[in-house]
Amino acid sequence: MSPLEQKGDSVPTYKKSQALYALWRTLSNPALLSERERPPAIFSRRFDKLVSVDIPLLPEERVGQSGKDNQFTADQVFLMAVALVIMDSGLGLGATGFFICTARESLKQRYRAIMEMPMSWLPEKESSLEKDKRVYLLFQNKDIQEFYPKYDWSKVKGWSGTGRPPLIINPVYVQGLDDLKTYLDTCLQNGTNNHVLVIELAKMASVLTHYLEHAPIMTRGRHK
Repeated sequence: MSPLEQKGDSVPTYKKSQALYALWRTLSNPALLSERERPPAIFSRRFDKLVSVDIPLLPEERVGQSGKDNQFTADQVFLMAVALVIMDSGLGLGATGFFICTARESLKQRYRAIMEMPMSWLPEKESSLEKDKRVYLLFQNKDIQEFYPKYDWSKVKGWSGTGRPPLIINPVYVQGLDDLKTYLDTCLQNGTNNHVLVIELAKMASVLTHYLEHAPIMTRGRHK
């Protein structure tokens, strides 16, 4: 189904129900899809919690008018997908919101670059003769902050929570599996640097975009 379009430009936008459908189809375990094609209510509530911490919309991007729904561009839904993967890895809502808000423009630019030459959305291996299109996001989350030098956390931008902000270090994008192996060889080399979160972005972006473009528009009602 053709997406809605924002007034005055040609950027497609999607309703919340379409974003939820695409995120669920992209991220949920395939074993669930035969039982539940559409997301359950708890997933919709999780979506709303992320919106409450400015993912993927900044306050000035929200509609803010009674009776009107927010619309989401594909790169904004991609931000939501990355946030959900980060939360699924174990980070809390506050830390996830802090990271996404800090990396927002970088992630949106990376999504647009990926979709200029996208991977296949189908669950198949890319040809070994083609350029490796996989893109990885890596960073390290440090919960035990006394392991690291003190810093003036009151000056950290983008953190509105109570107490110390999350300590998320060394965020980097890596293109292709060979470069990923090289990077891991250099960053995981001693007792201090011993773990890193790796998120593959390119395949996820292609699958997500496919489901967004084919997402049905649901009428108002409760998700079951």
